[in-house]
Order: sequence, then C-alpha cells, then structure tokens
Amino acid sequence: MGAGGFARELKWLLHEADAGRADLEFFGYLLSDMAAASERDSKNELLGDFDWLEENEVDEIYLGIGNPALRRKLGAELRARFPHLRFPSVVHPSVIYDKTSVELGEGVIVCANNVLTVNIEVHDFAMINLSCTVGHEAIIGEGCVMNPDVNISGGVELGPSVLVGTGAQILQYVKVGEGATIGAGAVVVKEVPPGATAIGVPAKLR
Repeated sequence: MGAGGFARELKWLLHEADAGRADLEFFGYLLSDMAAASERDSKNELLGDFDWLEENEVDEIYLGIGNPALRRKLGAELRARFPHLRFPSVVHPSVIYDKTSVELGEGVIVCANNVLTVNIEVHDFAMINLSCTVGHEAIIGEGCVMNPDVNISGGVELGPSVLVGTGAQILQYVKVGEGATIGAGAVVVKEVPPGATAIGVPAKLR
C-alpha cells in the first residue's frame, strides 16, 4: 500500500529479507485513493485501490507509507475490510536485535543497519528507517515513524503516531505523546505533550 519512494524501498527490503521464500510474489502497488497518484508514484506498477483487493486473491500486504497517522488509519481500514489479510513484520537481515526480548507487532518495518538492544516493544505498523538505534526498554507506539539516523535512548516511550525526524535524539526515559512531531536533528531532553512539535538543541516546543 503506497507507490512512492518509501514503497519502492520497501519492495527492495522485502526481497532482501525474504530472499529464501519461494512463495513470495510481488503483485504491485496500491493506493487508497487513485485520484491522489502523483508524478513520484510508480504508476507503471500501480494496480488500483482497495477495490482491487476485493477482486484478487492476496495473502499479505505491507504499508509503504511514511506518514504515521496514515499508517494507522490505513492499517485499521484494511483490517476491518479484509480480515483475512496478513500484515507480516519485515526486518532487514543487517538489523541487530535481541530476538528473545524484542517484541514486534503486526506490520512493523525495520529497515537496514538498525540496532535494537533488549526488552523493546515495537507496536503494530510502526516503521524504523535506516541506521537508527533503540535502547533497552523503549516502547515504539503504533504507527510511529522514525526517520534515518534517529537515536532512542533506554526507557523512551513514543506514543502512537509519533514522527521522529532524521538525526533526532531522544534521551533516556523521556515520553513523547501521541501524534507529536520531533524535528530533524532535535535533541529531546524533556517530555513532549501529545500533538506537540519539538525542534532544536535542546528541543523546545513550537
């Protein structure tokens, strides 16, 4: 689901992560609204919208979308309309993490070169982009998006639909409320309320 740049990266990630699966067949890209297709979308591989899923047999679907709120919204819509669909988690082979204590929800995407240590929860439809670090006991809420090179210290809690910009750092045991945005390069040292935007070093609410 999605046909832009991140969807293309996800296609590559799927081939890297599931190279040994003979049953994996990529059908193409879907949009929730075909009228919203842009020049940046892979139109030559675009199949259609939700109606296409009604007419074709598909086992698995992945959300190639970088907007946190939209990841949650579409995940909920797809689950309700197509209860048979699976939303597997995808982890690039280069990721280092403790498989015995890191919990990954449905539809989670963990891109290349990430390090997740121990006792971490990554909730449904969250996405961790390239080269991030996540420390012990961190909680990554449903639909959260962490852009490349983010550092999450131990005990940090990101609420649902949080967006963390490229290169941001969130220090230990800080909580970030639902729907908040952390600006690129920000260093967060204090709690961020729901829906707020924090930018700068140290980060201040805007």
